[in-house]
Amino acid sequence: MGEKYTVIPEKVVGKTVEEIAITDKSVVLKFDDNTFLDIYLDPTGKSLRTSTNRLKE
Repeated sequence: MGEKYTVIPEKVVGKTVEEIAITDKSVVLKFDDNTFLDIYLDPTGKSLRTSTNRLKE
């Protein structure tokens, strides 16, 4: 899990948020094009990390 990801703001601007899930340690946004933006605490709890992924239809 040591990989770092960069979220490019321009790639999410203008997308419609379809669902949001919030927990104590993460927020997941699902966009209407099946793209997900994950914002979560790293395992040490000291910094935030982000990742994006897309479900294939």
